[in-house]
Amino acid sequence: MDSFQKPLKVAFYTFGCKVNLFESDQLRKSLSGIEIVSCDDDADIFVINSCAVTATAESQARNMVRRLSKRGRVILTGCYARKIKGEISFENTEIVPDISEVAEILGSHLKYDAFFTRSRPFIKIQSGCDQFCAYCIIPYLRGPLKSVPLHEIRALMQKIADENFKEVVLTGIHIGKYGKDLNDGSTLADVVKAGYETVGRVRMGSLESPEIDERLFGYAKEGMILPHWHIPLQSGCDKTLRDMRRPYKTDDFRRSIEKVIGSCNELPAFGTDVITGFPGETDADFEETRKFIESLPFAYGHVFPFSARPGTPAEKMEKENPVPKQVKKERAAVLRDIFQAKKEAFQKSLDGTADEVIIEEKIDEGLFAATSSKYQTVNVKGSFRPRELVKVRLSFEKGRLCGEKERQ
Repeated sequence: MDSFQKPLKVAFYTFGCKVNLFESDQLRKSLSGIEIVSCDDDADIFVINSCAVTATAESQARNMVRRLSKRGRVILTGCYARKIKGEISFENTEIVPDISEVAEILGSHLKYDAFFTRSRPFIKIQSGCDQFCAYCIIPYLRGPLKSVPLHEIRALMQKIADENFKEVVLTGIHIGKYGKDLNDGSTLADVVKAGYETVGRVRMGSLESPEIDERLFGYAKEGMILPHWHIPLQSGCDKTLRDMRRPYKTDDFRRSIEKVIGSCNELPAFGTDVITGFPGETDADFEETRKFIESLPFAYGHVFPFSARPGTPAEKMEKENPVPKQVKKERAAVLRDIFQAKKEAFQKSLDGTADEVIIEEKIDEGLFAATSSKYQTVNVKGSFRPRELVKVRLSFEKGRLCGEKERQ
């Protein structure tokens, strides 16, 4: 790049999960000798960090490639790039599966650091997955487990604390397996402890129910983990869970939820993910799922109609025993209504309680959006700065949570 009189202008567009968001921020931080601009600006190179978890995510990536390649050179990276490398090409586009390769192309080396532009920084503590659920393509694209050494994570957390952030969000492809590949005894609980000792507030990303160990239950009891647990369910029917190759039964899942509740001083916010219309899911199977979800204290849930991913066992299952597309959508709508009602009931239960929130951004004069310890969006009145930790009294008004700063 030394041959350029002016620095290259590079823009980023990111699809997908929190891991992708971190990796894009990591790449931005690693690059030197370039000018980072918005995708709305004129850029020499557009880096698209893509997702392949669903067919819709792939379609979004393709559409963005076609749009931006008309304006400049495109580097397509991320999971969709890994999936199509050597099979599909686009005009004026280079397909580079790994962000470390992108950094090298742009004359730099990838480092474990990031530009933290959000009030609650995400940090990737590991990548890869070895679970191979029947429906999921991610283990094939992200590869085996690869944990970031604990001393590197702690150093990055210290930097986050030094920059006056008050919360850190632990993310990865399969964070409950953190440390399995390090052979030094490190576990997710060690990362939580490091975050608590350096930053203060620690929020965990998605965590499988069998991987909540005794240390995590203990840290929850001691208030070292924020009272927000995202625990994927996928189905509330044991037959469907078995077909999905999930590593638990519904009774196991319920016991994990109950043990988390028993470890906390107050009811935490539980979130989950559910797939409707998995191959072979009958009306009776779905009814089991509906009743199971109704019986648990979820604060929110993400619902996805099943979408077969090429190369997964579920692709073959879909051909042999599909659920009609309309039925998938109808079942998803039923569950979304349930989760919406649970979300509203949970928010109403917080009316009149006190909590500490992180200020995210200004939304109007004298009004700021914030995130509570229980992962609720709160509109807070007053004058604040992003990243600020504020104690508020919550009220439920007109379908949303509002907060008034508590007097000292």
